[in-house]
Amino acid sequence: MTPDRKTLEKFLAINRKLNSTLNLSELLNIIMRTAAEVMRSEVASLLLFNERRDELVFRVALGEKGGDLIEKFRVRLGEGIAGHVAESGEAVVVNDVLTDKRFAKRFDEGTGFRSKAILCVPVRSQDGIIGVLEAINPLDKRKFKAQDIQLLQDFSDQAAIAIEKAELHKRLMDQEKVKQELKIAHEIQQNFLPSLDNDSGPLDLFAHSSPARSVGGDFYDALTLSPTRYGILIADVSGKGVPAALMMVNAISNFRFLSVSQPGSAELMTRLNTLLVKESTRGMFITASYLILDIEKKTLQHSSAGHYPILRRTHNGHVSELANPGGIPLGLAADTVYDQSEVGICPGDTYILYTDGISEARNKNHEEYGLKRLMNIVTPAPDTARKCGKKILADVGNFTSGASQHDDMTLIIVRLPLSKSSL
Repeated sequence: MTPDRKTLEKFLAINRKLNSTLNLSELLNIIMRTAAEVMRSEVASLLLFNERRDELVFRVALGEKGGDLIEKFRVRLGEGIAGHVAESGEAVVVNDVLTDKRFAKRFDEGTGFRSKAILCVPVRSQDGIIGVLEAINPLDKRKFKAQDIQLLQDFSDQAAIAIEKAELHKRLMDQEKVKQELKIAHEIQQNFLPSLDNDSGPLDLFAHSSPARSVGGDFYDALTLSPTRYGILIADVSGKGVPAALMMVNAISNFRFLSVSQPGSAELMTRLNTLLVKESTRGMFITASYLILDIEKKTLQHSSAGHYPILRRTHNGHVSELANPGGIPLGLAADTVYDQSEVGICPGDTYILYTDGISEARNKNHEEYGLKRLMNIVTPAPDTARKCGKKILADVGNFTSGASQHDDMTLIIVRLPLSKSSL
């Protein structure tokens, strides 16, 4: 067997070791173990850049005492031999560390290990230096030789490829995990939002909610409080993503619990706020509108917590805003007491509840859809709540065509029957 054949077989064996796992922690240990074997050194250490690329971290170190270096020390750029190599990008051989002013004693002092000779090379990826690789204290000779530099550098280049592959795999696995978690969170959130398609009773209802991300902070609910009283809630949690979704689940659970005792809209908002102040994450809040339709008394009772006004379309096509009783968002101040307003209702009235994702939807020119456009689109008489809702969503979609959705969009349409006897 020729020396070239032996060299090739060793190279292939090393390559197989470096490609034997995609687990980054396992790979780093394999790199160190194999580096120590290849270089016949007492200890091998791998230092990789942190995320800010201003420090090197002892990720792995092998040897009887070198094992203490795992995730224990950080090295600034230019500090010690490792920091010098990381900064300069040039390999270094120091066969008597005590005579080299670049040697940093604090690492030996922190572990009890004694470094005598160090061979350090940069670990390079396609994007540049990602760390340094050290062989410390040769076992069967007094000094590292010049040819050892190329040997360790060749090994380092192979290791860099394996590290990049393992880090990419880790990122992909982390992303997939996040996707799965978001998918589960989305399903949980959607299960909390009621489907109004098969809702019974005198009210004609339509609801739509689409998050800007996988999960959002908008939510709504529709409850039958009694045979003649119905509660409709629409709300918008500040922020987006999983934190907003968790606050939404908490809020809607509390809302349903408090609704059991059938308080008025102001009392319910006041009590809900008290609970949310205790339970909400600092800095997060909820804007909300809650209305109670009383078919027997022919009244609409309404409270607001910093939310957009409810629109009312009468049977003859007049569109206006309901008087807003005012109130700060939920979850901000524990002692807040909310007010309520009450108006009469008429056959054929349509009420439109929405979040800012509807009224503030932007087109490619960064223009907002606006309240005026929303009021104009509902002026023609809608046949059903569904047709009214679909008409609004289609108009918003046409307006924002080509632009990305920047906020959660939620819309509720409540339409009263035309017949007086149904009210």
